[in-house]
Amino acid sequence: MNFDLLDTILPQEGRYCVFAYGKYPDQRLLDTREEVDAAIEQFVDKKADVYFACAKFGPENNRTQENALYFRALWLDIDCGPTKGVPDSKGRIKGYLTQDIGLQKLQEFCKAVKLPKPILVDSGNGIHAYWLLEEVLSRNTWDSLAKRLRDLCTEHGLIVDPNVFEASRVLRIPGTYNFKNKDAPLLVSVLSTTTTRMSYEHVKILLGAPEPEKEKPDFIPKGVSPMMEALLGNQIKRFKTIMIRSANGDGCQQLVHCFENQAELEEPLWRAGLSIAAFCIDGRDAAHKLSDKYPGYDRDEVEMKVDYIVAKGGPYTCSTFEKLNPNGCDGCPHKGKIKSPIVLGLEIAEADDDAVVAEDEDGKTETYQIPEYPFPYVRGKNGGIYKKPTDDEDEPVLVYEHDLYVVKRMHHSGQGEIVLFRLHLPRDGVREFSIPATSVVVKEKLREGLAHYGVMPTPKQMDNLLHYTTAFVKNLQFQKKAEIMRTQFGWTEKDGKFILGDKEITKDGVFYSPPSSVTKEIVHHVHVAGTIEKWKEVFNMYALPGLEPHAFAALTAFGSPLLRFTGLEGAIINVIYSKSGSGKSTTLYMCNSVVGHPKKLGSIWKDTFNTKMHMLGVMNNLANTIDEITNTTAAEFSDLAYSLSQGRGKNRMKSQSNEMRVNNTSWQGITLTSSNASFYEKLGQAKDTPDGEMMRLLEYRIEPNSVIDTALGKQMFDHQLFENYGHAGEIYLQWVLNNLEDVKSLLHKVQARLDKEVQFTSRERFWSALAACNITGGLIARHIGLCNYDMTAIRVWLVNMLSDMREDVKPPETSVVMLLGDFINMNLHRALIVNNEVNSNSAMIPLPQLEPKGELLIRYEPDTKDLYITASSFKTYCVGKQINYKETLAELSGRGVFVEALNKRMSKGMKLVTPPTRALKFNTTNFDLLNVSNHVPKIENEDRSSDV
Repeated sequence: MNFDLLDTILPQEGRYCVFAYGKYPDQRLLDTREEVDAAIEQFVDKKADVYFACAKFGPENNRTQENALYFRALWLDIDCGPTKGVPDSKGRIKGYLTQDIGLQKLQEFCKAVKLPKPILVDSGNGIHAYWLLEEVLSRNTWDSLAKRLRDLCTEHGLIVDPNVFEASRVLRIPGTYNFKNKDAPLLVSVLSTTTTRMSYEHVKILLGAPEPEKEKPDFIPKGVSPMMEALLGNQIKRFKTIMIRSANGDGCQQLVHCFENQAELEEPLWRAGLSIAAFCIDGRDAAHKLSDKYPGYDRDEVEMKVDYIVAKGGPYTCSTFEKLNPNGCDGCPHKGKIKSPIVLGLEIAEADDDAVVAEDEDGKTETYQIPEYPFPYVRGKNGGIYKKPTDDEDEPVLVYEHDLYVVKRMHHSGQGEIVLFRLHLPRDGVREFSIPATSVVVKEKLREGLAHYGVMPTPKQMDNLLHYTTAFVKNLQFQKKAEIMRTQFGWTEKDGKFILGDKEITKDGVFYSPPSSVTKEIVHHVHVAGTIEKWKEVFNMYALPGLEPHAFAALTAFGSPLLRFTGLEGAIINVIYSKSGSGKSTTLYMCNSVVGHPKKLGSIWKDTFNTKMHMLGVMNNLANTIDEITNTTAAEFSDLAYSLSQGRGKNRMKSQSNEMRVNNTSWQGITLTSSNASFYEKLGQAKDTPDGEMMRLLEYRIEPNSVIDTALGKQMFDHQLFENYGHAGEIYLQWVLNNLEDVKSLLHKVQARLDKEVQFTSRERFWSALAACNITGGLIARHIGLCNYDMTAIRVWLVNMLSDMREDVKPPETSVVMLLGDFINMNLHRALIVNNEVNSNSAMIPLPQLEPKGELLIRYEPDTKDLYITASSFKTYCVGKQINYKETLAELSGRGVFVEALNKRMSKGMKLVTPPTRALKFNTTNFDLLNVSNHVPKIENEDRSSDV
């Protein structure tokens, strides 16, 4: 007969198990059928009884119930033979006298239950029967069918081996031999292969099997809560542990009595001993060791007794042992302290894997590495914290039901030592939170801090949690240095790391960096949403020809982290257009979307100045955006521009002491803004010499265009962008970190080329740096596939734009002379124009050609071309214009205009002459500062003496 039993009943999934029982038992878990056939051949050659497991197994290298995972058949084992069909010494019948009788009884059973004829195997003496299933079942589902089949056998009087319903059961392989009679071994052969495969639902209905129960750990009482199930699943009882403790005088002398006197032990006390073994993890072996010295020892009987105890009862109590053996508990150190000897074998099933897959608070699946707990604390198999028993304790102590542990020590510049915790909750996911070390060492403060994040300890647990947490922190103090709790994003540790939100990006990977009190509100907006592919679709809309101004602004996200390597602290890019609809704000959203939320990551003009400075400090090397700054005054913008370029916030004094506050607000990045009006123009109106602020600002217009269809733009920029963002920043920064020297070299080459093309001067160093950073960032982003911008087209546009801008923002080359001219123009009505020399014809003092109509501030003498201005009035004017008075005079002196400061009778030539006053003398020979003819009528051939 060409029939393969193993291929017929075993599923494809899982590992085979073959077992040889000979002089030396040999069990093997094998991956392929070829390996199985080779092992069977080996075993047969050694004249061993050969068995196969009727299920297939998981990765563990053992044949346990837990490792039996895949099932595609049900089976029975019917014992037959002269000794099986008659009662034994205890009156039990274990089988049938002959195979024919056994087959007849099996046929009657199948007819009664309406099961089809099974595959039949002659085991040498008995009968193995197999019913085939269409589906591959899990152990739990198979177990519900097998238990029901067992019950039906009992109900219908079919005598079968009671152990055959175990998931890890082994049966004989056809073609091998039954060597129970070594002198006359019997061939194991197939009797019948005629059968029908049945679906699980069909078999379930035929047998009347219940729905499979949810798989539970051993020893779980019915009706317990999910939390209790998990906790009890963390507990194991080991009989060997009880006996070792007993040998040392710290265990149970009743069990020692049962073991040492098993040959004459009465059945009730033997059963009591078995009740302890039956519920231990090593219970089967222990049960036989408690029984094999008994003269009538029967292995099957012991197995049946254990099965009965597990099914019907539980471990016997101390009081029951004492009733059965009244003096056996005398002198027990545990008397009155424990209820059953089984607790003496209680151990915690410790977790064997420190990698746990769980959901975070946002529902995303992450793999968490759980650190080793400090001694004497351990993590349970199903989670939770336990304390191993000490000499004064009989049982392990539950410290807390859920995984809770210290991740790292952090140092905060303002709060000192901070302890970072991680809590695993079954429904809420994994939470990470920090508590100051000053609270960790105080029980009530620790309780409040933990409760705020969902840790709910009992008063007794709280004492243990305090010790556990303190031990954890002390262990970490020996293991590693406290990490810095970051108060801002950007470069750190000599440019070896970059902080992006709650991520620490390094060459070796990306690690969690817990937010501090300074950054936690902004961290919420530095995250990912949607997919990077959908984000790229939107970001690459700016790759279309004609959108180069938009693309350059968006590239600020990639350019800002590079500004650090130009030596500048900060600068501004302002995109302008007088009306809405040109896409100014969208460029800011696109910039923000590289690292986080397009809109929430930015500021608005209504935010206070201090808020803007705080945001700058947190963003640090990341691009900072401020939308619609149109209503910002020129003075406010001037303050902002200077603050940005200085790279730090204002120093402040403490309110109640004569000390300066610690100023941790610093930055080194690019700020991208939008407005409806030009700040070049605003600054020019507010100050005569706003050159410093203007050169820290790169401002250009974004004109409306029809490059992108309105409907498409609305869909992409208003919807898709706000659903997909934050992916590119991490990718970009990790590449930059891993290629930092190349990046710096590229940046310097790009800047050198732009400097050459635009002919940048030292005055335009901010423009040079801004242009180089964004172009370099764009080249890198394109190289690593984050965008497909035409960087050549953007560079050409940029060079042309900068050339045009230079014409609008010319340096004030003659500013001091213009300043003097502006002062004179403002005060012409306060001027006295009169010659200094006496009239040669009349020898009379000349009369004024123009007299002041108010306070006399200016005196001009046309004959000498000397100009006098009261020193106080010119100084006041310079201060009002925010111009250095002394430097202005020094520059005018260098130009040959300012002569000296002296005491001068400013009113000489007027009817009323006042005493001398401090005045500034200017020589106007080479500068047409005063055109007298515009203010004095011509006097031709007039004899002035007649006026005297």
